[in-house]
Amino acid sequence: MKPKRTDELTEQEKNNLAPYLSDVDADVFVLSNLNPEVIGAALARYSRAPTGFKETVVREFLNPDGTPNEVKGTELIDRVVNKFGDESVAELAVAPLCIENVSNLMTKIIEDCRIGGSPIEESTRYVLYDVKRNGQWRYVRPTSIMQSGLADQYTRTMDFIFEMYAELVEPMQELFRRKLPDENFKIEVERDGKIVLAGVNELSGDGEQRAHRLAYSFTIRSAACDIIRCILPASTKANLGLMGNGRFYSGLITKLLSQELDEGWVLAKNIRRALETQIPTFIKRAVRSDYLAENQKNMRNLCVGLFKDIPIETAPEVVLLEDRVEDYQLNLLANMVFPHVKHSTAQIRDVIRALPEERRRKIFATAVGERKSKRDRPPRALEYGYPINFDIISGFGEYRDLQRHRMLTQQRQDMNVALGYSVPGEIGEIGKEKAVQECFERAESLHADLMRVGLVREAQYATLFNHYIRWNMGMNARELGHLTELRSQKAGHPKYRRTAQMMARLYLKRHPEMEPLVKFVDRNDYDQGVTRAEQEARTARKSLASGVFDDMD
Repeated sequence: MKPKRTDELTEQEKNNLAPYLSDVDADVFVLSNLNPEVIGAALARYSRAPTGFKETVVREFLNPDGTPNEVKGTELIDRVVNKFGDESVAELAVAPLCIENVSNLMTKIIEDCRIGGSPIEESTRYVLYDVKRNGQWRYVRPTSIMQSGLADQYTRTMDFIFEMYAELVEPMQELFRRKLPDENFKIEVERDGKIVLAGVNELSGDGEQRAHRLAYSFTIRSAACDIIRCILPASTKANLGLMGNGRFYSGLITKLLSQELDEGWVLAKNIRRALETQIPTFIKRAVRSDYLAENQKNMRNLCVGLFKDIPIETAPEVVLLEDRVEDYQLNLLANMVFPHVKHSTAQIRDVIRALPEERRRKIFATAVGERKSKRDRPPRALEYGYPINFDIISGFGEYRDLQRHRMLTQQRQDMNVALGYSVPGEIGEIGKEKAVQECFERAESLHADLMRVGLVREAQYATLFNHYIRWNMGMNARELGHLTELRSQKAGHPKYRRTAQMMARLYLKRHPEMEPLVKFVDRNDYDQGVTRAEQEARTARKSLASGVFDDMD
């Protein structure tokens, strides 16, 4: 007769568990020193075993000497996830992943995968790109472009833009030093148990002087970065950190293999190679999806054909869309078309409204495609139905910051040059407006040539941060409050602060009774000033309190 399982751990079992649990005797504990696949497998047993995690681990996943039986963990995960299809189990193992030297364009494709992964990326608001690495400026050189006959033009254009960026660094910092002289910059310090602001002549000791110097330097540098990043191209290299679970990574690899940029194909292989050292079983099923690849291509071809002769109408920066229930089907079709054209949602809806029913059905059928299994999932456009929907036009630089919000649905159009660009006023203040204008002109010439030879998706690499991009966002009221209150604060970039303020204003114009929802939106205009000064003043006090100074630069 099989012995009855018991929750009581023997002393030997407790000793075997000790290296892996924060507290063997507690009901709440953290795990360490275990392979993520063993952890995932053991957690999966919660739904199938009558005993708790500790008993499951020590009796099913540890060898008699206390070492992990990783083979058994892998076998269980393979059975539950890859054979039985229990995808929730794929969320039980997580792995940290670092991705370096990918384009800013590729970081957006990665970060579009919203659920199960938490990204953090190198910020163009704080980091300067004025130094070559290994003799080259920091931009990607996609194989498709380098083998297209346009390699020389591509590298000449990018080199020119990065050289100009480097030339702007010191003049722009000097401009902000004049706007905010060192002697006028104050940091928070403690005096007699109170927090006060102290200038350079009121500081006490080496610590406060160091904190002041670092905070001032960072404030000036970030103010300059906010302006001169206007000419950084989408090809600019970035470093990206991810903490994700198995389902997230499996979906990410599949997506990268199924899209059209060769940079993504190479990246998918490198991600798989890295994760196979941690969670190989969780990503075993990640392969190129013919369904995704074909749907993207077919939908793009259909939409290009439908809109190629329709001029792009001028639209405001922010539009709060009118979404009537009776227009649901029409609006859903417009949402399907949106990512594949350059037109506004309102214009797309007008075009679709005028189409015969047969052509409307063609749009729907093409977007959904030929699904062969439940894993062939239709596009994100089908998430349409939020009570609040915006069309937004802004620079790509500002989009990067607003794209990170997750509790909503976003779709963006390809980066392009058709919507124009903006040049910050500070560029003119340092006498570099013509030089910066030339950067945009060269980038647009390269973009046109890439389009001409059929490198439609690759042409995005040539666009600059201040080229306008159009995207839409659907959200509920709670997310609207969160986004607008967070992104309107003084330390934010002036351009995305403006976007957040306009979103709140348009919503309140239609729904004035909802004012408490956006109570803490900062509606002030700080005249493009050095807006990080106050935040860095507080950061300096925290550095003094902890004794940790961020002076790695």
